Amino acid sequence: MKIKAPIFLNCLSRGGSNIFWNIFLSHPDACSPIRETLELFRTDPRDPHWEGYLVALLSGQPNLFNQWKLEARWPVNRLARQFIDSTLYRHQQRTLTDPEMRFKAENIPYTLAEVQQARLVTKNNNGIAFLSDTFAEMYPDATFFALQRDPIPLYESHKRRKISKTPEQFANFYNRLARRALQDKQNLPNYHIIRFEDILADPPGMIPRLYRLANLDPQKVERVRFRAKPHYQANGSYGSAQPEFGHYWFGFDQVYEILEPEINRIQSELISPEERGQVAELTRAAREAFGYV
Repeated sequence: MKIKAPIFLNCLSRGGSNIFWNIFLSHPDACSPIRETLELFRTDPRDPHWEGYLVALLSGQPNLFNQWKLEARWPVNRLARQFIDSTLYRHQQRTLTDPEMRFKAENIPYTLAEVQQARLVTKNNNGIAFLSDTFAEMYPDATFFALQRDPIPLYESHKRRKISKTPEQFANFYNRLARRALQDKQNLPNYHIIRFEDILADPPGMIPRLYRLANLDPQKVERVRFRAKPHYQANGSYGSAQPEFGHYWFGFDQVYEILEPEINRIQSELISPEERGQVAELTRAAREAFGYV
């Protein structure tokens, strides 16, 4: 395999995945394939990628990289694995030409050699987490993270965006991914479950800890780069303090300029008490497992 010691981030959509990804991409010894894994291998007719169709043909699994297939995949053959690896490696080189990601630190660009030696960090949202066993076989030196978030505020995001229409539909989604994370934690080496809330509560403490878990030197990072995305503010407004969708560098003591520490409370209060109770009850086992009860 061309990729060495990759870092895979298994996340829930709207669960803080962009923040999580950018924490790792702020480290000079890590870089990304620019787009999410599901985007690299997409077969959606509205945004088709030839890599997605070819890997579907090679693997015999049309839904191999379908984020809404919340089920285990069949074993992936050698040809498909080699193609997946070469695609990730090829897209990793795009770091050199991306207007934002080409910088390993503020105003300091990567060299070609640094990109080639960097650890690949890729984001596997939703059902792509069911490929972790495949990735673990492909890359025995890989590190895995599963980012969790309290399901009650997460449901507000899904409901507002019509990803889930009912508490029951959302709970089915959340519980399947929770069970998979707990199963992979037991079965795969170097697999870590992280709570989004712990990052928000203590960025200066948690960010170095994440680097250490990934075997990245925390002392190499003095500032972290985040992407400004609109979200609910403490005053009830919706937006971003910085121009939206740009990337900005922050010292550890400045991250609350872009992160809202009260986001869970704000979003939870936007849904009815009845729905909060339903989501809490339907996801009770997962909430207990992740320490939300």
